[in-house]
Amino acid sequence: MQGSLFHFQAMKKTITTLLLTLFAAMLFAQGTDDAYRFSQTYYQGTAKSLGMGNALGAVGGDMTSICINPAGIGLYRSSELTMTLNLSDNFHTATYYGTKENANKFRLSIPNIGFVKTTPKSNYKPLRYSQFCLSFNRTNDYNLHTYTSGKNPTSSKIDNYLMRIDGYLPYELQDAFAYDIFPAWSTMLIDINNQGYYTSPVPQGGIIQNSEQDFKGRAEEWSFGYSANFFDKLYFGICADIAHIKRTGTTIFQEAMPDQSDIDTVFNSWSFTESLSTSGYGVNGKIGLIWMANRWLRLGAAFHSPTIYTFDESWQTQTESQIAWITRKSLSPQANYEYYLFTPLKWIGSAAFVIGEQGMISLDAEMINFGAARLYADDYDYTSINQDIKEIHGRTFNFRLGTEWRIHDSYLRLGAGYFGSPFGLGDKSLSVKKASVGISLPAGSSVTFDFAYEFTHGIHYYTLYDAGELGIEPIEQQQFRHVAIATLKVRL
Repeated sequence: MQGSLFHFQAMKKTITTLLLTLFAAMLFAQGTDDAYRFSQTYYQGTAKSLGMGNALGAVGGDMTSICINPAGIGLYRSSELTMTLNLSDNFHTATYYGTKENANKFRLSIPNIGFVKTTPKSNYKPLRYSQFCLSFNRTNDYNLHTYTSGKNPTSSKIDNYLMRIDGYLPYELQDAFAYDIFPAWSTMLIDINNQGYYTSPVPQGGIIQNSEQDFKGRAEEWSFGYSANFFDKLYFGICADIAHIKRTGTTIFQEAMPDQSDIDTVFNSWSFTESLSTSGYGVNGKIGLIWMANRWLRLGAAFHSPTIYTFDESWQTQTESQIAWITRKSLSPQANYEYYLFTPLKWIGSAAFVIGEQGMISLDAEMINFGAARLYADDYDYTSINQDIKEIHGRTFNFRLGTEWRIHDSYLRLGAGYFGSPFGLGDKSLSVKKASVGISLPAGSSVTFDFAYEFTHGIHYYTLYDAGELGIEPIEQQQFRHVAIATLKVRL
């Protein structure tokens, strides 16, 4: 491995510096990934909602509906208190150069607590009921554990480092690459020879590569809503939300020589660990309508404003090498940063078909343009990254289908969903499919227990680093998520 050191043009160095600025911003997780990671919503409220695939836009009458269409709170005719318990298993498989690895993460959480106060108004005037709702609902889950392993025959992550420092002098590395390349220089993973070329003891391929991610976190909303029932036919709802996101964890990348190798090298192994903690608060608003067109058809529409987040983030890396069986470590400075994220707005159209007193079928269609997300900071110009977000991501649709059938005093529910790729229509990467089943069991005149199970499957393709012309195989990562959920409802 080697790259030229002293022979470079001023223009080339300027371009490299600009690319470094973009790369550094993305290392702090403030890059294009945030456009979809913190804009996606996978509602995890009550068991009724989950059992029906969260297709509540024209159904209402449930605490989670305030997240989807706040007009759904208008269907309450009595006050209610709910609390939900959730057990999830996020199971991932990763295939890399023919090697398949598995990892999973269990999590127990409370995805919903809610209270709605219903006030009867009049049987003769247009306004029949009004409702005030205070509800807490989880809108995404960042708990995950993944593990990837494979033998790369063509490249190393160090090749990426050597490409990026082409044109830099050794004394410039600390200021320009303090979090990744300079620690590699400090631990002898990168050196310089007598001819003035950067070199490395790490072979160019034929090495075992491992990558492990272990994160925990969630996105959630506190909703304050008001709704009104007009003529038992038109329902209106509006809410203001305080959103919170918390995500912490580590990513560990390792390279090592296989137990048996014909490559002559003093290199044994090295690792790069990134520790990241992100916390943000935001505000948004929602407004919606539900219209009872006739006895068998309900129509719903809702608008979700962008969420305006303020994020605090801390980030640190550690590089460790073992060369000729000598271990060296380098810990980077801890970085702390503040930035803002404007998520895309969202439109939801819904229809529910009521089948007598026995059941209903509901459908929600959701439109969101992930390319409209924007990042801002007081001390950094995100113009180029925002342009990348616009070009990389695009408009997509999410569809949710649900049904509920009455069996004596109980209810059976089924649901399904498809969430489109944040990279736009026609792309499959990061698209998600869901299926669910639920049941409602009365425990008296004012108490009900709801139970549901949801299965989620998604596929994501990505590369561990940019290997240039040397090439690297993309990882196929599949997610299998199992959720068991129970809700207690108490009518007051």
